[in-house]
Amino acid sequence: MIKVTTKGVTGAGRLLEEFTTNVPQVMGSRPLDAFLDIVRDNMQLDAPVRTGYLRSNIRSYRTSITSGAVTSYAPYSQAAEERSRRPYFFRDNTFSHADVGGLLMGDASIQYLQILINKYQNMP
Repeated sequence: MIKVTTKGVTGAGRLLEEFTTNVPQVMGSRPLDAFLDIVRDNMQLDAPVRTGYLRSNIRSYRTSITSGAVTSYAPYSQAAEERSRRPYFFRDNTFSHADVGGLLMGDASIQYLQILINKYQNMP
């Protein structure tokens, strides 16, 4: 967990508004892409394997700048999921920026937050 305080920063309200508005552009798509890769890899590991076809057809992809999905292109994916003792897919396998908030708070966003703190610290 990261704790950030804006105590003593005169322009704190404007700082937080600018941060939340610009952080997706500052961070780019890397955190979401990394998260989708992790989810895909975990689903592949948990998927039942007889021939490997199901596992090799689980893919992740971007649906927009702030969301993505993980799905399987094997035609029997749902049936395999229903028979599996350990389900490998979520019922809703679409992920948005809300799900990757922790990933967004990486080094780049912390650096950007520091830039904004310096910018707004002594504002009138």
